[in-house]
Amino acid sequence: MKMSIRYIDNEILIEQGSVTVVEIENKSYFYNVISELYSFMNGEVVDTIKFFDNSSKEIMMTGKIEILLNFFNLQFDSKKYISELTKRISNEVTEEQRDEIIKIFKRLQSIYKKMLNNIDLPLSINSDINIDSISKILKIEIKTKNSLLENLLTIIDLERELKLHKLLYFVNLKQYLHIDELKELYKYAIYNQINIVLIDSQSYGTTLEYERKLIIDNNLDEFMLEYK
Repeated sequence: MKMSIRYIDNEILIEQGSVTVVEIENKSYFYNVISELYSFMNGEVVDTIKFFDNSSKEIMMTGKIEILLNFFNLQFDSKKYISELTKRISNEVTEEQRDEIIKIFKRLQSIYKKMLNNIDLPLSINSDINIDSISKILKIEIKTKNSLLENLLTIIDLERELKLHKLLYFVNLKQYLHIDELKELYKYAIYNQINIVLIDSQSYGTTLEYERKLIIDNNLDEFMLEYK
């Protein structure tokens, strides 16, 4: 897959087996790229950004990318993740498990109804019980870790299992991870066939293992680097 940005000369190649890194020292360009990607992520049509397959056929990616910028709040509890997890659980639960769970909740309903009868108000309980509604009551949560790297690996796991996005962008991630941690993230994403792109507002020089890099300096000169 290739990503084309109208005001950047080089096409940005995104493919399995490597990690794409874009380092933009020019602040205006950096802001424009991130701003337009956000619009793209939110389902808006952005004329300046296009994606193509290896046959130069355009790929519709609107709403199919995710941008991670705030690494202090990775929002594992987002509606998108929880909704997809609920669907996954509903699809995988066996008939025997479904019957047993509903039986238990009907028992709980019966106890609650008796409690409500003691209150002099017109109260009732929604008797429509299914696995989706039960999952919402139980409030499924994705556990967060103390390590940023471990949380990023969890995001890779979520994307592998739920297939929510075709492309993940990490903005200024290199400010928070050591080189060894970056390599571990790269290897994990490649192994799980999750496409990731790092976009940074400064240049970190030569490429790390697995990286394919585009540097745009303050004068808007572009340099393509590849790990050898």
